[in-house]
Amino acid sequence: MGSVSFQHCKTPAFSMDKCKVNIGSASRLPSLDGLRAVSICMVVIGHCSKTITGLSNSAYMFLGFVGAGRLGVSIFFVISGFLITTLLVREQLSTHTISLKDFYIRRAFRIFPGFYAYWLVAFVLALLGYIHLSRSDLISAAIYIWNYVPRNVDTWFLGHTWSLSVEEQFYLLWPFILKLSGPKRGTWAALAVVVTAPFIRLGSYFLLPSARPRIGMMLHTRADSLMIGALLALICFNEDHLHILKRSVSSWLIPVVSLCILVIDTSLTMHFKGGYVLSIGYSLQNLMIAMLMAHVVLYDKTILGRILNCPAVVHVGLISYSLYLWQQLFLTTSNTTFSGFFPWNVVCAFAAAELSYYMLEKPFLRWRKRFSNVQDNAAPRQQVASERGMEHFAASASA
Repeated sequence: MGSVSFQHCKTPAFSMDKCKVNIGSASRLPSLDGLRAVSICMVVIGHCSKTITGLSNSAYMFLGFVGAGRLGVSIFFVISGFLITTLLVREQLSTHTISLKDFYIRRAFRIFPGFYAYWLVAFVLALLGYIHLSRSDLISAAIYIWNYVPRNVDTWFLGHTWSLSVEEQFYLLWPFILKLSGPKRGTWAALAVVVTAPFIRLGSYFLLPSARPRIGMMLHTRADSLMIGALLALICFNEDHLHILKRSVSSWLIPVVSLCILVIDTSLTMHFKGGYVLSIGYSLQNLMIAMLMAHVVLYDKTILGRILNCPAVVHVGLISYSLYLWQQLFLTTSNTTFSGFFPWNVVCAFAAAELSYYMLEKPFLRWRKRFSNVQDNAAPRQQVASERGMEHFAASASA
């Protein structure tokens, strides 16, 4: 969706009357693509570790620890909440409304081509008898309700669509809520979801026993991962809150502490499982991801920022959506062809992702720009002369 840079000046919260807003051609901030690369690599390592033979038990444990797919998906969720909310608030402050129709069309151009290409391949493979997929599997994946459909046997080849279902359900509800509430009340709504999420998870566990196998997959139990990203975006549109945020995440200790806590979180999850994850695990994880993301976005010239900005890392982040889709075919012991054996399965997964990105994603990404309601001349252009009264925050909006 291009990129956006916006400057904050001494005006009331969420006001743009005296601020200059530049939309469209500013350079990307690839730190977020770097975080995407980290998250997809965690998923890939976690999945492909099961296809590697001949390793010691300690080696398998290490790969399972590094390849914490649950954490990788959480990173995706926080980034998505941040970027989508940035787009929505920017449009609302610039045009005084949010076009839900155009938003959903843009999301369709972004998500559907790669997804339904993968779904179609899975459908054909099922018809030919190479993989097993039930009618319920195919339908629930196709209409993004996989995470709410009970099943006795989890089907691997479409199993990852649970996270895509969570995101699509978020895309369906959050723009409508934000349009009605506006940024200020939307901030309180996002905070409310983040605070109440642990209680909702525990309540769902005890009150809905039949839903326990899906407790970490449903929107109402995982919405806080997306909403903490949304909350971060809303904070960045408020001058006073942005000042506090920048001071809070400026120290080099922020990424160190965040990464250490995430390592501890993974260890606690492996030992205590649901008792820890449902009560405080997800919430602590989301907070650390948000703090880490704020640091690398606002201070991208640090050592960590330079690593995330490395061209090779950024490229992996760019193809991360396609890679997440197509790795499911190859990184599994259920694939008994050569493409299912390590390391060829990793090569095939990346090759399929590259093809999908360049042949499907990029062409449709160009077409979706026609449905952007935010133009350079849509926002007031008056600029305050005093440089001390201004803060700059650049955010990639290419979700």
